[in-house]
Amino acid sequence: MVDLTEAIRRANQVLVEERRSPTVKYSRRLKDRKPEDSFGQTLDLLTVFKEPEMLQVIRARRPRQVVEDPNQWAFESINYNLLCALLSQLAVDLRPAFLATIIGRLATPPGCEKSQKNVQPSWNGLVSEFPLVAEFCVRNGAKDIFLRSVGETHPVQGHAVLLRHLEDMVALNFTVFSESDYDALTTAVSTLARTSSVRLRDIERKMGGHRTLSDNRDMPLYREIIAAADALREECRKAQYFYLKGSLLEGLNLEVNQDKQAVEGYLKGQGFSEALLECLNQADHLYHGAASGFHLKSAMGHLRSFMERLHAEGLAKLKAPASRPAAIRWGDGLKELQTMGALTKVEEGYASALFTLLSDEGVHPVIAEKEYARLARNVVVEYALLFLTRLEKMGRSMGKIAAGDGATL
Repeated sequence: MVDLTEAIRRANQVLVEERRSPTVKYSRRLKDRKPEDSFGQTLDLLTVFKEPEMLQVIRARRPRQVVEDPNQWAFESINYNLLCALLSQLAVDLRPAFLATIIGRLATPPGCEKSQKNVQPSWNGLVSEFPLVAEFCVRNGAKDIFLRSVGETHPVQGHAVLLRHLEDMVALNFTVFSESDYDALTTAVSTLARTSSVRLRDIERKMGGHRTLSDNRDMPLYREIIAAADALREECRKAQYFYLKGSLLEGLNLEVNQDKQAVEGYLKGQGFSEALLECLNQADHLYHGAASGFHLKSAMGHLRSFMERLHAEGLAKLKAPASRPAAIRWGDGLKELQTMGALTKVEEGYASALFTLLSDEGVHPVIAEKEYARLARNVVVEYALLFLTRLEKMGRSMGKIAAGDGATL
């Protein structure tokens, strides 16, 4: 465990490094998908390009075209991983203050500096840590305060870089925000744009034919914020349309996809192993890209392994380090979780039955059926979200008892 002051000091080190050498990026998740198999219209048009060229074409449009399949692009950042590691080392009741301090950087001018490299997102050669602040807060339970802060801050140069990254987030991974979040995002960027419009008019009115150095810097900034806000409003509208489409058409399961992202956030925030997260992502990759029943069988096998390891690692986190066993049988682990209050008796039976289903219908047969694979994938995601939420609540209540022994979540 680490105290709040030290966690904030270390986070500032990470964010200063991010400003100097940005690490946020989006990359293709399904690199082997063929043109005729592509889901999004944008990707149908761009499959002939290499990945950097694809992003250049996507970013050349304003508004960007929102990719309908959120599994096509994946967010990556080493500094994001470092912030998640710091968050996991904090007691649960200190995490809101940690997130609020990071969000507070959005109000600190200029929020950017010149870059010697051609990296994105950038504006007028400037790069910023604000995109990392956005990704970290949005993916770790601080969306509301982040969006509110965007609308309440006074425009600074770093906000131009931030809005360009928000355009990427919505275009490439729109389910990172919920349908209702898009109302809040629209309000936030509209408010920031109105503030910029007022300041731009004030400068134009006071100029009288003479432009100061400050005017030369601020006028392009205000115009960029206004243009980016217009583009983001249209992207928000398109994203909400995809949510509507998903609710009316069968089989898209956008809510399940969003819950899977929540599971990923919990796994990173609570310090679960990278192998566990990779197991879930590999199952998802095999399910969505399945060309045959053999791929579905492999997906089911990964889901079974994920369930088994999720409970084993969760149990280890609830126990004191000295009493943690090297390994424990599946059934015995479930009973111990039920005894400790992490599962009710009914939930223990449910988890056991789900594991049996994954084994009998996914692992034992030569080929898994699509219906079972869909059921397994969706149910495992929702069960994992329930289980991880329960662990977080238990970690909060156990914080005072186990403080300093590394056993709290």
